[in-house]
Amino acid sequence: MSIYDVTVIKTGNSYALRVPKRYIEDAQLELGQKTAIQLPSPQVKQDRKRVQSLLGQLQHIGAYSTISDPVAWQKAARADRKLPGRK
Repeated sequence: MSIYDVTVIKTGNSYALRVPKRYIEDAQLELGQKTAIQLPSPQVKQDRKRVQSLLGQLQHIGAYSTISDPVAWQKAARADRKLPGRK
């Protein structure tokens, strides 16, 4: 899914969205054609203090202390799935 920057403009007593030409081309829209769009979903801000607390807890209990070579561990973890665009 692509992300487009749109601008809200006031047209008399109503509002309109000004979209880039690329949006019209990608959606294959014609002039005057109507389309449905989704409401933007607000991005939830990350709770920094909670993340720091959780990382501290993982460090305290030694959650990853058994991993001697993180690079090899990561490669092994990713070996089970196919990566996009790769055979």
